[in-house]
Amino acid sequence: MSHAADDRREDTSDEPVGGVTPVGATRTPLRLALLSLLVIAVTVGAWVGVGLNGEPPEPEPLASLPQPIVDEKWMEDSISRNKERIADEPVVTAPEEPEEEPEELSAELNGEEESTTTEPAPTAAGCGDYSGNRQIACNLLPQHGFSTGEMSCLDQLWEHESGWNEHASNPSSGAYGIPQALPGDKMASAGSDWQTNPATQISWGLGYIADRYGSPCGAWGYFQSNGWY
Repeated sequence: MSHAADDRREDTSDEPVGGVTPVGATRTPLRLALLSLLVIAVTVGAWVGVGLNGEPPEPEPLASLPQPIVDEKWMEDSISRNKERIADEPVVTAPEEPEEEPEELSAELNGEEESTTTEPAPTAAGCGDYSGNRQIACNLLPQHGFSTGEMSCLDQLWEHESGWNEHASNPSSGAYGIPQALPGDKMASAGSDWQTNPATQISWGLGYIADRYGSPCGAWGYFQSNGWY
């Protein structure tokens, strides 16, 4: 009997009392499962963040990505429509440069311009030795009935009076201009530009000499005798 009792105690020592599983027996497998999940999560996170060699994982090659689908018919239609639109647009061309004038026409125009240019009055015979206001006076002598031989007398007369200066003015008497008209506005009868135009002053002076002394040499002789004319 003692042996049978011992055998029964050995058989029943590992069984739970009253069919209840000990608490420690259920916690051990659960902990192992949770620990395994934690290890897997950490491993996956580390692989995603950092590659096996300590560097970020290389991106997936483009060849492995899905390629876009190209509609070849749509592309052909689009190209055809663009060609038609370009063909319909107006062509803008640069304006043509004007053709150069022929040399003959240019020469004719230049000839017309030259022909319309006012040429200076020819120098009267015997006046080539004079210039400026003196030459103007010498050329005007024949127009007032005098020969150009009178120019030597006229030159000396008006040299004493004004030095042949069309702006000469005598402040004491008011005489003005090349012939020293007194007063100066008498010369307005020869032209409105009497104050500045030497030809107007000379024309008036020759008329005055013709009326009073007959000739420039007659006026010069009177001046030599009286100091004025």
